[in-house]
Amino acid sequence: MKPPPELVKPVRRIAMLGGESSGKTTLARALAERLGAPWVPEYGRQRWEELRQTLSVADLVQVARTQIDWEQAPVARHPDWIVCDTTPLTTLQYCLHDHGHAPPELQAMARRAYDVSVVCQPDFDFVQDGCRRDDRFRQQQHAWTLVRLAEMGVTPLVVRGSVEARLAQVLAHLGQHLGQRNASIRASRHG
Repeated sequence: MKPPPELVKPVRRIAMLGGESSGKTTLARALAERLGAPWVPEYGRQRWEELRQTLSVADLVQVARTQIDWEQAPVARHPDWIVCDTTPLTTLQYCLHDHGHAPPELQAMARRAYDVSVVCQPDFDFVQDGCRRDDRFRQQQHAWTLVRLAEMGVTPLVVRGSVEARLAQVLAHLGQHLGQRNASIRASRHG
């Protein structure tokens, strides 16, 4: 028997965005651990490691679909938060960069809404792991992400510094986010 809709709490998704080697995965894992939340890894990286070549447009559309599927899997367990290591917006960026165009389906998936969007500032040395491009590309990704979020009307939390500093910034933001959200819920119930 399903609980009444008013008793089912919505799952909130936290998106980690930014350029390659900007600390997204490290922060996502640390945040998920701190929140006791599921961590959704980056499927695009896994797919690239399987193929070791530039992903085709069709591959990138499938990457975005799979990323969304992975995000929805923890919803069945009704956690408070889900920490997403990336979003289809990043997949769109790779598609546009590598192929010069993106199909409408991928563009639509890239507009997927997240409750909190965190952009990791590339404020430390670039680390080449055999999968990444270079620091110039990282800086371009960072700038592109900020522009696209602004176009979508999303004001991201841009985090800087050490992992601990970034984690503290996100946790403080989540506290503010929850306070505003709970006030809106109370107002709508009494309005």
